[in-house]
Amino acid sequence: MMIAGMCAVPSLSQAATPYVSAYVGLGLAGNSSFKDTNGTTVSDAVSYKTGIPFGGAIGLKGDQYRVEAALGYVTNDIDKVLNDNGVLTTDPTADKISIFSYMANAYYDYAIKDSSVTPYVMGGIGGASLDPQGPGFSGATSKSVFAWQLGAGVGVKAADNIVVDLGYRYFKPGSYKNDNGSKVTFSASNILLGLRYSF
Repeated sequence: MMIAGMCAVPSLSQAATPYVSAYVGLGLAGNSSFKDTNGTTVSDAVSYKTGIPFGGAIGLKGDQYRVEAALGYVTNDIDKVLNDNGVLTTDPTADKISIFSYMANAYYDYAIKDSSVTPYVMGGIGGASLDPQGPGFSGATSKSVFAWQLGAGVGVKAADNIVVDLGYRYFKPGSYKNDNGSKVTFSASNILLGLRYSF
């Protein structure tokens, strides 16, 4: 998908429509696995409460392709932290993880003749800054990691230059690696409602 988007850039630059977009939604973080310094992995060690991702993008749209640069932010409060015996190890009430993402995204729009609804698929690559916060993360610092995402959705034309967007994104940054060598995985399923304005 990304290769197709890159190949489309020359044609986009010749007959492209610039746009801006913004979104907000629900961030359903998957359970994290924890790997300690001894190499022992605890699956589903950390669970999270639902977050509210939001962000925006600037891009170019051709006939069926779109490419954009996007920024996003979400914070998920931690619900539970378990050890390898399934026992609650700490009270995570004040603990959370914040993620700031910066992505290059490519879209393919499936145009339907005489319809205001346009389904699409998308993919993106970029980076994310993972920032664990709270007493349970004493000494932890923000880490920048590679990130990718895949998604699909529909755009509904609300006016000549306005599209309402409802989409799903599976977002996967790299693992958070502590200074002591342990690491925590992270992923999220995001359901997003957005607005796109073409110039």
